[in-house]
Amino acid sequence: MVMTQKVELLDFGSLSADDVANWARLQASDPSLASPYFSPNYAAAANAARPGVKVMLFSDAEGAIAYWPHRPGPLGTARPIGGPMDDLHGIIAAPGTVLDLSRREVTRHIGGYAFSAVPAQQRRHGIAGQWGAGNQVMDLSSGYEGWLEERQDASSNFRREYRKVEKLLEDTATEVRHDVVDDAAFDRMIELKRDAYRQSGHFDLFQLGWPRRMLEALLEGRGAGARGVLSTLHIGGDLAAITYCMRSPSVLHYWFPAYEEAFSKQKPGLALLVSLAQWAAGEGIGELHLGLGETQYKRQMASWMAPVRGGAFALGGAQKLATSCTEVSLRIEGSSRLLDIPAKYARKYDRAVLAGSWRA
Repeated sequence: MVMTQKVELLDFGSLSADDVANWARLQASDPSLASPYFSPNYAAAANAARPGVKVMLFSDAEGAIAYWPHRPGPLGTARPIGGPMDDLHGIIAAPGTVLDLSRREVTRHIGGYAFSAVPAQQRRHGIAGQWGAGNQVMDLSSGYEGWLEERQDASSNFRREYRKVEKLLEDTATEVRHDVVDDAAFDRMIELKRDAYRQSGHFDLFQLGWPRRMLEALLEGRGAGARGVLSTLHIGGDLAAITYCMRSPSVLHYWFPAYEEAFSKQKPGLALLVSLAQWAAGEGIGELHLGLGETQYKRQMASWMAPVRGGAFALGGAQKLATSCTEVSLRIEGSSRLLDIPAKYARKYDRAVLAGSWRA
């Protein structure tokens, strides 16, 4: 139900210890917020690497009822706190709490919210978006063997790929390590990701500096709500695959995987993911999130998809105009080379704001 609410806009660093504890409590009350992306530990790492995270605090007569972490953008449009690093984002509140974001107490602080992956449950706050997607989830709630049996029953393609992976993992020349401290492997992971960005023509996030600082902060912080997990796979003593994940008590997010091209035929990246699922289940983790997208390995490995929404939530006049223009440009994109320009410019603008650099 919608309740009478007081709204304050705070710097993340000014939150009290009670606020951080209440944030964690509200997150734990809603299964759709179990990802480490919704933890105050993640917000702390994002703010340490790239200062400027704000939190809109909603409270009633009994105390805090919701926290909305965001990063201010041009014309007052809020953005995810980790910019392009955020695979999930949104408002932290109990499942039964409904916020009225159209109230003056909110609109005097922000004019809108641009987002790409808000849990569909947040439609109750009016954050419906203009398009939908799915966060691919490996269900480990019945343990590793339960997940493996379900996947083998569901997909002949998975069975074929798994046989290759099983052979590699059982080879005595293969060594897998999870949740390790390995500076050289971390550096190599970033080198491989940068190479992949260049080869694909995508913007190289790591040239900005703050994404690396953010990953380092999560590795060093060791916070229970969100912390980095580095895993490696060696073949014959040589590094073949590295994965940087992030975990909460119940969710492991598969974040930055990389592998050496020389070992590609042996599928070390997929083998490391399978081993990671086994390790995660042993840690009591119930879900391994693969993120958005319909790539082949995600379809084979995922048990189901959690629906998320993307788009813009406009509160102010400028945001409503910008949202309308963006929707029109996306609808007409592809009809002619000239008409493609507005949509391409809108995506370029959004990337630049998220990354904090016009080079994006």
